[in-house]
Amino acid sequence: MPKIIGIDLAGKETNPTGFCVLTEDASGIKTDVKVFYYDKDIIEEVKKEDPDLIAIDAPFGFPKEGYFRESDKLLMEMGFKPLSPKFPNMGILVNRARNLIKSLEGYIIIEVFPQATKKILGIEKERGVSKDKFDAMLCALTGKYYLEGKYEAVGPEKIIIPKL
Repeated sequence: MPKIIGIDLAGKETNPTGFCVLTEDASGIKTDVKVFYYDKDIIEEVKKEDPDLIAIDAPFGFPKEGYFRESDKLLMEMGFKPLSPKFPNMGILVNRARNLIKSLEGYIIIEVFPQATKKILGIEKERGVSKDKFDAMLCALTGKYYLEGKYEAVGPEKIIIPKL
């Protein structure tokens, strides 16, 4: 059974990054959700877990022109609300994501949008669960749909969302 890591990446290392390891066996889906702050800890945990796939909630690049990438515009047409990679503080997140991806070379890594996953699958966050952990779980779940071939790659940036 595949092992998937979902990462709800924070822009700055002073903010919590949600981290979820999703596995599945005969008894069902299991998630182990944690919070990390530093890239070195995220990288160390990824290498320890050695996943089949990593699904990250963060833009992997900037728009060629204007405020939104083509994929972001398509997500908006679908009724979702992605943030522009050019908004204040989002550039920090894009650069952190790029550096993390470079450090994790050799792994299959996809960009995901957990708010779309939440809406498409009709999942609500339970009381007492942090948004960072919840979004990391949604990232991992999106990765599961990806590996099962039940996904849509939105636009040229190929943001992965579940397809029912």
